[in-house]
This record gives sequence, C-alpha cells and structure tokens, in this order.
Amino acid sequence: MARSVLYRVIYDDISSQITSGALKAGSKLESESELARRYGVSRMTVRQALDLLFTDELVTRKRGSGTYVRENPRRGRRLNRLRSFAQELASPEEAVTSRVLSATEEKAPKQIAQGLGLEIGDAVNRIKRLRLVGGVPAAVQEAWVPYAVAPGLARDPLVEGSLYRTLTEKHGLKLRWADQTMTAALLEPAEAELLSATIGGAVLHSLRVTYSDTERAVEYTNSWTLPEFPLLLRIDAE
Repeated sequence: MARSVLYRVIYDDISSQITSGALKAGSKLESESELARRYGVSRMTVRQALDLLFTDELVTRKRGSGTYVRENPRRGRRLNRLRSFAQELASPEEAVTSRVLSATEEKAPKQIAQGLGLEIGDAVNRIKRLRLVGGVPAAVQEAWVPYAVAPGLARDPLVEGSLYRTLTEKHGLKLRWADQTMTAALLEPAEAELLSATIGGAVLHSLRVTYSDTERAVEYTNSWTLPEFPLLLRIDAE
C-alpha cells in the first residue's frame, strides 16, 4: 500500500481514539519508532500522520518530551476527507446527534434531478435533519437520495442517526468522493427558528453532491451551519 495511503490509515486510527475518548486529553502518544513498529511502517510515514494530527489541532508537541493529546482540541468541521457531519465535528466532550424533522418519498424537482443525474419526477428520498453538538443546534441539513439506490430509506430509521452509515451498511453503497460548494448566506425564517438563531443572521450554506464508486450521484444535500462551527482545512503545498 502506498505511503500516502498508510499515513491516512494511521491518522484515522489515532484521531478516532482521541475523539472517542480512548486516548484521554493530556495523554502521551507512543514514540515515532514505537508507532512505526505497531503499524508496520516507516517513521517517515508515522511522522506524516502525526503532522496531520498536529495540523488538525488534535495533538500538541513538547520538545524533548513527545506528542500529547491536546487538552482543548479546536472545535470545527474538518473537511480534509469525505466524512459525515458527525465525523467532521467529533469530540469526546460534545456528542453530535441528529433529530429527523421529516423523511418522505417524493418526485424529484428540476434542481434535484439535475444534481443527481435523474429525470424530473423520478422517485427520491428526502430527509431533513437538525444536527446538534452537545445538545445545541448547529446545522440544518436536507438530503435527497435516489429511491433506486436506497429503497425505503425514508421509511426506516437511520443507522445511529447517520445517513452515510445507512447508505453503506444497509444499502451496500461505497462512497468515493463529493463535490461541495460553500457560500455565506443569511438565515431564512424557517432555518432560523430551527437553529434558535436570529432571522437574517449569518450562516454558512453548503451544497454537497456525493458519488459512489460507480461514479453515480447518490446524495444531494443542502446544509445551513451556524458560524460557531467553522471549517478547518489542511492545505498542502504543491
């Protein structure tokens, strides 16, 4: 397996231990050489993973001492990889939960049909959710999924409240990549009420179209996220 892939595996494993609380705040990570032996990779590969954990503010470094889990990891959405909203914001201190506001089977309107590569009027699942972080409203998300790829999606409960887990575990989809646009917007009355925010207040609007490994569009989602939950991005030099 390529080193660039392996360091991501190590990053995902350690970050999941941090966000789940398995690695406590302030605890010291194993040394680079110990981690290299554990994962069966070179120290350079381990260093890449640790660099990314540091960039994402999940760990801190103490010269001459080692790498430690950060005491107060920065809250924000990490968009380095295709993840669910809950994974982007995962934190041992603040649970990410969902409240399904509506789940219906509908005919695709023009914009949704175009985004999903369907014909106008094709059957789609429409799921609208309120996302909460530590019990506080953070975002409203409205997802549209072709009925053909996930029959019954709107009728059955989501797997632990996760749309992505439901699509992969119940409907056998393999999610590969997504196109996402993000713009500043003002809260409309409906979203402001759900988010307990002021009408006309600032909000980040994003539109994501997610594709499966067959290059098929399987999710079209509009999201409105409050500015208290910023985006955290790693940008590599060319």
